[in-house]
Amino acid sequence: MNLELIKIRTDVVKAIRRFFDERGFTEMLTPRLVGLPGQEPYLDPFWTTVALPLLERGSRRELESGEFPAALITSPEYAMKKLLAAGFDKIYDLGPCFRNREPWDGTHDPEFLLLEWYRKNAGLEELMTDAEEMIASVIARSTTTRQSPEIASFLAMTDKPFRRMTVADAMKQYAGIDLEPLLGNREALAKVAVEHHQTVRSEDSWDDLFFKLFLSEVEPKLGWNETKTEWQPTFLYRYPASMAALARKDPADPRYALRVELHIGDLELANGFAELADPTEQRKRFEEEKALRSKLGKKTWAIDENFLAALPAMGSAAGIAFGVDRLAMLLVGAVSINEILPFSARERFQN
Repeated sequence: MNLELIKIRTDVVKAIRRFFDERGFTEMLTPRLVGLPGQEPYLDPFWTTVALPLLERGSRRELESGEFPAALITSPEYAMKKLLAAGFDKIYDLGPCFRNREPWDGTHDPEFLLLEWYRKNAGLEELMTDAEEMIASVIARSTTTRQSPEIASFLAMTDKPFRRMTVADAMKQYAGIDLEPLLGNREALAKVAVEHHQTVRSEDSWDDLFFKLFLSEVEPKLGWNETKTEWQPTFLYRYPASMAALARKDPADPRYALRVELHIGDLELANGFAELADPTEQRKRFEEEKALRSKLGKKTWAIDENFLAALPAMGSAAGIAFGVDRLAMLLVGAVSINEILPFSARERFQN
């Protein structure tokens, strides 16, 4: 346990709150325990039971309503969008989130700090600007204990706009792949994957093949300069539409979705959307995700009807999820998330 690094993580949290408070955002302390968590096929909530106590009614003891299945949230997204629909316009949530069956690989922990902020009448550009300014503000208000060429160059560039790059441009630049003619064509993408020495299985979907190429040839280069000697903070945006279940499609080309990620060095820090507000389209996507969960042999549950009912009132909005622990890792040059957590899962459960 490194007390100095843990203190810097605490300073980062304070600086983030100060940044959003000063810009008129309202902090939301949303529930961590819910009955219907997100439907993402590749995220696994922790499940438990909420039970009401036995009540004394005269000489009888009886349950008021019984027991209810409940999950720890993987993200506060559903609650935040319901709050937008209720009338809030600039909000953020900064607190623990929980994801089971995550790898303990140095960048993940089953309990982690997640920042999410949302704006009404905004899009991806506003989210990217918020993220740039927030990171610069945090750096200005905190100190680092480990200096390296990467950290020094990063600190020097935080007053400049980060690089913005489309997914198609990144695939072309880093993998030499022209994505446009491959969109939605599984067999064509499979042929390209084989040419790039990827294993192609009959059960691989278009998305599976895309991620094999993306994760092996594109993502490792995204957050770096050409020589991989300095970090190059990069916003990657305009994803294929199938890869953004909660995002609006690009009105200029519905084959793409209005989604953005932020990469710095080897870390993905943020994932944001221009939020989908169409309950019919959202139901369709939830049902597709639920079917995929079932196909993967995972637990399924009902769709959150209250969430769907709230979407029209949310209107035009954008929101982004940001990994606070990973930002702290960058600022102190930590190799592992375990260095900046007071008690990591590895420490709690493997010792």
